[in-house]
Amino acid sequence: MNNSQIRYEIFLKVAELGNITLAADALSYTQSGVSHAIAAMEREAGCTLFHRSKAGVTLTENGKKLLPLVQDLVNKQHSLDQAMDALSNRVAGTLRVGSFTSFTALWMAKLIQGFTQNFPDVKIELTNGTYRDIENGISDGRLDCGFLSSVENDPLDFTPLFDDPMLVIMAPDHALAKRKSLPLQDLKRYPLISQFQGSDHDVQQIFRRAKMRPKTKYILDDDISVMGMVSQDEGIALMPEMMLTTAAFDLAAIPLKPQQHRTIGLATPPIKETTLLVRTFVAFCKTFDFGY
Repeated sequence: MNNSQIRYEIFLKVAELGNITLAADALSYTQSGVSHAIAAMEREAGCTLFHRSKAGVTLTENGKKLLPLVQDLVNKQHSLDQAMDALSNRVAGTLRVGSFTSFTALWMAKLIQGFTQNFPDVKIELTNGTYRDIENGISDGRLDCGFLSSVENDPLDFTPLFDDPMLVIMAPDHALAKRKSLPLQDLKRYPLISQFQGSDHDVQQIFRRAKMRPKTKYILDDDISVMGMVSQDEGIALMPEMMLTTAAFDLAAIPLKPQQHRTIGLATPPIKETTLLVRTFVAFCKTFDFGY
């Protein structure tokens, strides 16, 4: 990678994170190295690309104009690097993978370790986000693939990996806590705690299919906050079993009747258009043991 490529990668990471220190940590560079790279790029452009403040950095208008051009250039260079490796049937290069929090916490370390042990010339670059973030990242070329529960973006291919049951969670002394299963309609009478749009796709899909509007009491930022409020008997929630495996809260968890689940899988661009590296990673994930 030449100096210009390094600068462009740094520019994109600083723009994404809005913080030079965080960008340096993410890219394994020193803070001064990142600052020098941005300064060099600004000298080359002949203008300021970032506003600096105590809160972090934000793109200037010139920086915003440059962002899609730099992103496109980096995407093309990334594709070229992978295509060059594929010419010799060499599985190598950087694989940019998107993931969501609960999947990352349970599986990503094992997946990365297993894959890179088999293919030591591969570096995996991991990005966490919502389903929508991951779909958009794949669609615009910032990610090579990503773990999701479903795909709403038709041009993307989706390889199912395993089913994750959806459960009703509540405080242990809740009126429904002794039930062995719960019809969805029984939840109508109880206040629901959910996550912000973009993180609640699986739950909303269940209610849409049932043509049912829940009585939402709180909409919170993340699943930890939801579980915390539920444990204090502030309401009930629908949550995938996978999220509960590392929960530190005292909760009752009851399956729906009929049972509901989300299907976790790997989304990619149309698989015939992907590189050898992406296809190899998809094949590896299909053989991975996701049992828990």
